[in-house]
Amino acid sequence: MEKQKNIINWDLIAKYYSEECNRQEIEELMNWVNQNEENKILFNQVKKDLELLNLSKSMNKVNVDSAWNKVKNRILEDEEQVISEEGTKVRKINFTRILQYAAIILVVLGLGFTANKVINNISSTKIYAENTEQGKEVILPDGSKIYLNSGSYVTFPKKFAANERRVELKGEAFFEVTKNQEKPFIIESNDAEVRVLGTTFNVNANLPNHEVQVYVETGLVQLARKNKENEKILINPGDVGKLTNIDLKKEINTDANIISWKTKEIVFNKHRLEEVISILNKTYKVNIYTNDPDIKNLSYTSTFKDQEIESILNVVCFTLNLKSLRTNDGIELVKQMN
Repeated sequence: MEKQKNIINWDLIAKYYSEECNRQEIEELMNWVNQNEENKILFNQVKKDLELLNLSKSMNKVNVDSAWNKVKNRILEDEEQVISEEGTKVRKINFTRILQYAAIILVVLGLGFTANKVINNISSTKIYAENTEQGKEVILPDGSKIYLNSGSYVTFPKKFAANERRVELKGEAFFEVTKNQEKPFIIESNDAEVRVLGTTFNVNANLPNHEVQVYVETGLVQLARKNKENEKILINPGDVGKLTNIDLKKEINTDANIISWKTKEIVFNKHRLEEVISILNKTYKVNIYTNDPDIKNLSYTSTFKDQEIESILNVVCFTLNLKSLRTNDGIELVKQMN
């Protein structure tokens, strides 16, 4: 039988050591700790690492020399007194311990994993939009606002750094960034880095092949490939920037419904009904479909604003002489029989 994968809940460990766990979360964590000896060792090692790094103090400055001295003292304390074959006392260093302490030093230098992971989780907030929470509003520490599309989430520090405002996005979101000339606002999403000073724009990283698309409503936005300074473009209002595995480009936006998921304003101008269905599905998170090729090729023109999906479907069906049927797969459009 294949060995079950040991999943580490870093968020829960971080909440525990920052004293933010409720009773249920503590019980869940303790159940995980008691599953096996490996979990106990990791849990206790995290505590040691955090104590060594003095997380109760400011994390902005780490005294590497001081940390190294602590490690050396710990190593000396762990030296074992053993008796040689000649009967002479000698000092033998526990090299396993040395490797553990060396790992802690790497954490101090920003290269370690265990404590570094927990540090990041303790100092950050993650907000997720459920399928029923399309357009969920998130207010950041600087007053900027993020509207999350359903199934998306954003991670940001509880307090922004002195020189920048950095967040991480998975999925799609619309941003209203508070202006601050001294602290650029930076979004990391897939392989893209979006940088602004204050503007409104949409970032969609919920596309095939890890593509990232940025639509700018107001202001000026820089789209770049992460860790590659030479690969960047500036996007003007009304334009769309696209980053793929192959290239980075911008173009004039021709999609009137690019942010309809947020605005609920939809414009159809001689759209094929297959496109209409696709836009409605994206905007309202429903599954409308048809198996009839003739229906897919019908042309449709209309504008909707802040209307429920049932109301829109009624108008579409009445205009094109169709009817909607509720099925196990969603909503099927079929021809109306006279």
